[in-house]
Amino acid sequence: MLKVKILVIEDDEVQYDLLEALFQKINAQGVFCSTGEAGIEKLQNHFFDCVLLDLGLPGKSGLQVLKTIRENPILKDLAVIVLTATKTRDSLQVCMRYGISDYVGKPYDLQKFAQKLQILENALALKRTAAGKPAMAHVGVERNGSIAKFVFSGVFNDESVRKFLSLYNSQFKAQTKGDSILINLAMLPDMNEPQVRMFKVVLSATEPKTPLIVAGRSYGPLTSLLGETDAQLFLIEDDALEFLNVKA
Repeated sequence: MLKVKILVIEDDEVQYDLLEALFQKINAQGVFCSTGEAGIEKLQNHFFDCVLLDLGLPGKSGLQVLKTIRENPILKDLAVIVLTATKTRDSLQVCMRYGISDYVGKPYDLQKFAQKLQILENALALKRTAAGKPAMAHVGVERNGSIAKFVFSGVFNDESVRKFLSLYNSQFKAQTKGDSILINLAMLPDMNEPQVRMFKVVLSATEPKTPLIVAGRSYGPLTSLLGETDAQLFLIEDDALEFLNVKA
């Protein structure tokens, strides 16, 4: 199995041994640098599967590094996981609009951190397997307690909409009348404008309910549809589930 190559841009070198131990658990190789400038230079000269990016860097900030990555046509699709000591929704919204895959709060919950890295490795492995093959639209559904969850993966297109509508039919609506609806798009690449317009059909089908949407990389594009302050839009599923628990 190929090792996942992760660039860590983090100025707290005390964290390096901890991160290296986590990388070994998922068969990953870590390269470390302590400034944004050094990180950008590494990215320009070497290949990486993912970047772990601290927001509180000296010199060029983590947000500036993220902006540089997204503006580079070669690097713009690179997975970026943000490391932050201030993990409030407001503090992360700008990063989410630029497009990040996930975030990890400090101090680290080692078990959750390891799980996030394992999910990343699995996603990268699937991407390598699918390389060169036409992307297919997949929509899965599961019920967990009072939550009906739809997970979109592969590619989002009109076939995705058709598959969703076939699952979210009148019988399913009747069975889940009291359920909250959660739509998870985190396994998709970031959506473009035509895909966002297409997603309106999915939202219309759930009315009068307002679904919780786990946007992943599509957080930025979907803010134009839902509004930047919409309380139903989340980067990761854990945040959406936490919102439901608080609301309950």
